[in-house]
Amino acid sequence: MNSVDEEFDKLKDHIKNIVDKVLEGLKTSFSQVYEIEGRIWSEKNSLRLWELLKEVKNSKHRAREEVKKLRETLIQEFKDFRKKIHAVSFDKSEDLEHVENKLSELSEFLDKCLDEAGDRLREFTDKAEETEDKIRSRIKELKGESVSVMAFKVPGGEIRIPDIGRLIESSLSKAWSGMPSMVVSSVRLPKVDLELIDALVEAGIFKSRNEGIAFFAHKGIEASRDWLNKVREKIEEIKRLQEEAKREMEKMFGEEEN
Repeated sequence: MNSVDEEFDKLKDHIKNIVDKVLEGLKTSFSQVYEIEGRIWSEKNSLRLWELLKEVKNSKHRAREEVKKLRETLIQEFKDFRKKIHAVSFDKSEDLEHVENKLSELSEFLDKCLDEAGDRLREFTDKAEETEDKIRSRIKELKGESVSVMAFKVPGGEIRIPDIGRLIESSLSKAWSGMPSMVVSSVRLPKVDLELIDALVEAGIFKSRNEGIAFFAHKGIEASRDWLNKVREKIEEIKRLQEEAKREMEKMFGEEEN
């Protein structure tokens, strides 16, 4: 075996090792999702279900990023290797037809490995999304049951806190009943606040991010009602003074013209 063939075999082994590592990672992710799926229907805490939903979504995102990085890395390595092997073949007067055949063989091997990784990724993504749907169904099911309570041990007893999801849902229906109209407006929020609202959307509390933002904006205004009323009175007083000043100016200039 000549040196060129050895280089081809070395890269081929390198490709196989990297792809096998990614496939093993997908296999582990599969196991984790299956484990989560087995806990869905016995879970009675919606907050924990939100965490499981986020865990599955994060696992799906990581898997996609890993396969994407794998594809980009191996394709670039193949391109670099092709340039290198052409230069070596030219310097050593190697059989160019043999080199091209080996490159074609290596390219087919690479495509096969990447296709396998893509197939496993699609299978995992389908399973992850199926599990996400089951978690959402379980959350909706819990919403129809009695409000769950979390108990925290403290010296001398325990503190029991109702499920925040149910409280928000109840508050939502009451706060917006009878509202005459809605006005569209854009706002900027901290990322952490948006992540919380997205979690509530995933749990089915809100239909969309915009609905969640509108709800909390309304709640903030309601909580500051007394202060806002005082501000409104001051604004109205300022407007009244402006109107009086305007009328006085118009009257004054009108007299000067006469």
